[in-house]
Amino acid sequence: MLELPEIEVTKDRLRLALAGRVIAGAELRVAEALGTAEPPLATLAGRHVRSVSRHGRFLAIAAEGNLHLCLHPATGRLALGPSAAPWTRHHLAALHLDRAEDLRLIEPGPVHRPLLHLVGDPGAVEGIARLGPDPLGPTFTLTRFRSALGRRNRPLKRFLTDQRVLGGVGNCYADEILHEARLSPLAAGPALRADEAIRLYVAVKKVLQEAVLNLRRLARFPDSEDRSFLRVHGRAGRPCPSCGGTVRRFERDGLTADYCPNCQAGGRDRE
Repeated sequence: MLELPEIEVTKDRLRLALAGRVIAGAELRVAEALGTAEPPLATLAGRHVRSVSRHGRFLAIAAEGNLHLCLHPATGRLALGPSAAPWTRHHLAALHLDRAEDLRLIEPGPVHRPLLHLVGDPGAVEGIARLGPDPLGPTFTLTRFRSALGRRNRPLKRFLTDQRVLGGVGNCYADEILHEARLSPLAAGPALRADEAIRLYVAVKKVLQEAVLNLRRLARFPDSEDRSFLRVHGRAGRPCPSCGGTVRRFERDGLTADYCPNCQAGGRDRE
């Protein structure tokens, strides 16, 4: 699944590619992909693109007339290319642009929830309205973060992936953040010492910022296959790059975490 770093880089590339472009129309190929559409998608035709913004793991393409096309790539990606390019069953929708180009939403698997919305305000999209502070934004402060930690007695892995706490962090980067902070994915927020809470806060910013820098090296929109820089996520059974120990995977009650027992659990295996 695409998370904050991939969406952040995609947003910046879209800003350069779409600013001032004229929308020729919008096409929906999979009805289940559409959520809110008030007004209808056809209303976009003939309008100029004004800006592109990110809200957690959502992208919002703003068109004149106060219209916002909000996209939520789940396990797929976006592609900008010729309108004449063939469609496949994985192409869900397209924003047709001037100069015979399309911005297409591509998902390799089945669609289980709406992935695009046309609204007058991004806050009208439920997934955006409930977002917590953006970890790369000014509202993500240590005071606010420590307050949230103290109020939620749950494993840190669940805490970090709660979109009401941190907008945009998912399963992948939560593992990386906890490894950077040297904290167990099962530790509870209220039990952290002050220095551990600060370490976790710093790790959130560092891991996400470094991921963005790595992904900016690509000459295209990034996807989930472009994470060769990860240290523990998806590396179960392989050596930890920090200590040489074996990265383990923990799975229980719907919680999954890749972690290093030596770095994060005092050498104890949680399996």
